[in-house]
Amino acid sequence: MRIIWVVQGLLATMILTSACLLIQLESPEELLVGEWEELSWEYEKVNHQGNSNYSAIDEAQKREIIQNLILHESEIWQFEPNKRLTFISANGRKESLSWHVKGRGNILELRHDDERIEEYQVQQLSEDLLVIHFNFDLQVKGIVKMTFKRMNNKNA
Repeated sequence: MRIIWVVQGLLATMILTSACLLIQLESPEELLVGEWEELSWEYEKVNHQGNSNYSAIDEAQKREIIQNLILHESEIWQFEPNKRLTFISANGRKESLSWHVKGRGNILELRHDDERIEEYQVQQLSEDLLVIHFNFDLQVKGIVKMTFKRMNNKNA
């Protein structure tokens, strides 16, 4: 009988500890809020050879790949708590649209005011790093990996 009480006590402690940890974790939407600077675009070759899955692409390749896609060419993506995203280029504010995180926090949906929708797969999201992928199927097949770093600490 005593063992049952000990096991139940351990289970209750584990459940409470897990619940406390989950409560303290920020949701992906909370983590996204802030300003993110675009660091790089990399192209993952589907039928690659060699050791690396990624190779850097130059500006000409980038333009060819995204020829028929919605091109942001933003240096800064500003995610606001009210679910608005503003693209800011060197010339200033470019566009504002709504954003949502879907699925299990792994899909970033961007909805333009004219109802066009873009979806990105969130590969990595932390306090300082955002890595998203988008798929395309033009002359080359593969995935483009876009990497951002947080511009400022949102808690500062």
